[in-house]
Amino acid sequence: MNHRAKSLNLKYINKASEFIEIEGDNHSCRLHYRDEGTGPVLLLLHGMCASLHTWDAWVDELKPYYRIIRFDIPGFGFSSTLKKGRYNPEIAVDIMETFAQKMGIKKFFLAGNSIGGFIAWKYALKYPERVKKLILIDAVGHNQKLPWVVNFASNPVIRPFARRIMPRFFFEMAARQVFGDPARLTDQIRDRYFDLSTSGQNRSAYVDFFTVMRKLCNSEELPRGLDQIKPPIMIMWGTKDRWVPLKYFHLWRKNFPKAAFKSYEGAGHTPMEEIPVQTAGDAHAFLMAPA
Repeated sequence: MNHRAKSLNLKYINKASEFIEIEGDNHSCRLHYRDEGTGPVLLLLHGMCASLHTWDAWVDELKPYYRIIRFDIPGFGFSSTLKKGRYNPEIAVDIMETFAQKMGIKKFFLAGNSIGGFIAWKYALKYPERVKKLILIDAVGHNQKLPWVVNFASNPVIRPFARRIMPRFFFEMAARQVFGDPARLTDQIRDRYFDLSTSGQNRSAYVDFFTVMRKLCNSEELPRGLDQIKPPIMIMWGTKDRWVPLKYFHLWRKNFPKAAFKSYEGAGHTPMEEIPVQTAGDAHAFLMAPA
C-alpha cells in the first residue's frame, strides 16, 4: 500500500468500516460497508461520484431508530472495481442481493440517491418481497440528458485521457453542481469527492460507469418496469438539481400519484447530504407511518 492509500485509509475508514467479498455467477468484488444502529434495517445506496460517506449525517440522525447498512458501489469509495462482470443494472441488483444474503437481512427499508436510487427501484422491482418501503432521492428513472461531467468523461475521444488524468477542478465542479446552495459545500466534502474519485482504480472505474450511463440514459432499458414497482414509495427532490432536474420529479408524480412526495426548495442533487436533518426527519416519518 502506497503512502497516499494509507493516508486516505486513515482519513476515510473508521472503526465502523468493514469489508466483505461478494461472489456470484456473473459478478465478483470486495465491498466496503458500514453497519450501525439498532432497529429495523435501512439500507442506503449512494449516487454517482459519491461514496457511503454521503449518508454520514443521515446515519447520525437515524441510527437510534434503525440498523443502517450502507456500502460503496463497486468502483466507488473503498470498494474494489468489478473483478468479474461488467457495469450494468442487472449486475448492480445481483451484487446487492448477494450482499443482502451474506448479511442475513431478509426484509428491509431501502433508500437510494441518483444512480443509487435507480439501483434501488430496479432491486425493488426484482425482489418486491424484500423491500418494505422505498425512498428515492433525485433518482434516475427516466430517459434524460447526461450531466455535463458524465457526458464529458464518457466521450469516446476523452475517455482514454480521463482514465489517467482528470484534474481536481473536474471533481470540484461535480461537487459544486450537486449542491443547490454552494455555501453548504464544505472543504471537507470537496476534498472527499476528489480524494475518493482518484483513489486506486476508481478513476478508470468512473469512466467505465459513465460510459454505461451514456448508453443507458437514452435506451429503452432505463425506465423498463418502472410502473410495476410494488413497495410503498417516497420521492424526495431538490428543486435546484442540475443533474436530474425537477421536471423528472413531476414525471414520478404522474407514475405514482399515490406515493409520498417531498421537494426541497434550494437544495440540489443530494438533499440528504445538503439538508440532512430535514430530509432524515421526513424519511423517518414515512418509514414509521402505517403502510
